Amino acid sequence: MSQTNPFADVFENWTKSFSQFTGAVPGLNVDGLMKVGQANIAAFTEANRVALEGFQAVARRQQEMAAEAFGEFQETAKTITAGKGADMFAKPVELARGSFEKSVANMKELAELAGKSQTEAWGIIGRRVQESISEVQATAKK
Repeated sequence: MSQTNPFADVFENWTKSFSQFTGAVPGLNVDGLMKVGQANIAAFTEANRVALEGFQAVARRQQEMAAEAFGEFQETAKTITAGKGADMFAKPVELARGSFEKSVANMKELAELAGKSQTEAWGIIGRRVQESISEVQATAKK
């Protein structure tokens, strides 16, 4: 999924604008700082993409779970109405217990799915922060 960075033109224009200050401020590496800024924007874009994909995965899974639950509800209704005597009362309790256990498992699955994408997105940001600090320090030394 390759997309162009919508901020590339902005950084190019900033680079041109700030290039006049290159000689005016000793030790200021405008090109280096612009590259750091571009890399930061790229990392944020990637983190947002990962977070969005995670959100979409959670939404798809919730939709699947809802469809499964509706199907199970229909089967439960058929089972209850077909029951006779003691079965008529025991079956709903058994089905309710199973539904509760499945609901807990589904919530756990959704939480893990959401947590995975959030961890991945924050990992991208964290790595970029570390890289950015190193890059700015290296740029300042030039």
